[in-house]
Amino acid sequence: MLLDAGEDVVRSLYFHGFKVHDLESVVITHLHGDHVLGLPTLLMFAKHYEKVSSLRVYAPRESVSDLDALLRIVGVDYTGVATLLGVSPGSNVNVGDFTLYFERAVHPVPALSLKIMAEGRCIVYSGDTAYNPALVRLAENCDLLIHEASGHHEDAHLYGHSNVGDAVRVAVESGSRKLILVHYYVDTPALRAPLPEGLEVYLAYPGYELFL
Repeated sequence: MLLDAGEDVVRSLYFHGFKVHDLESVVITHLHGDHVLGLPTLLMFAKHYEKVSSLRVYAPRESVSDLDALLRIVGVDYTGVATLLGVSPGSNVNVGDFTLYFERAVHPVPALSLKIMAEGRCIVYSGDTAYNPALVRLAENCDLLIHEASGHHEDAHLYGHSNVGDAVRVAVESGSRKLILVHYYVDTPALRAPLPEGLEVYLAYPGYELFL
């Protein structure tokens, strides 16, 4: 399962030992470019190079038609390769051995956060969002929280994003055991000591693996 498909995602998959045919499903949390512009290339590889025929692509229900239009505008005919499936906040979907629960994120466009349950383990992915009490409830007592940390200051909130403090706050309030910070570009987030006792905090780097 791939959570969001930003630019150059296919190259990243190959570089780290994966191929497109390893994927069974993709979740697009929203249609901003850094979360979706790698999908056309991924589906092109699925159709012409790896002959994938059963990829399921989940996206906010109100964004599915725009996602379809994007793919067709850039010349990607995904017929027979992928199925676009709309999901709504409050819904849940069974995907193989996983159960996905969706919640609305606080962002300028329709956007989702999600929880993944499998074999008694729980992972929550914030997607792009400002601080959101609904996300705290979604992540309650989860094993791993993957939370965006787009900015160092409160001005991140002006654009529907979170800073490091927001991510740590959600982890603490939800009782999550591990926190991975993602969605930073040029500047690595600054972790201010002391961190809350009992919370493990990680910075995401390409190829990083974490075992639960």
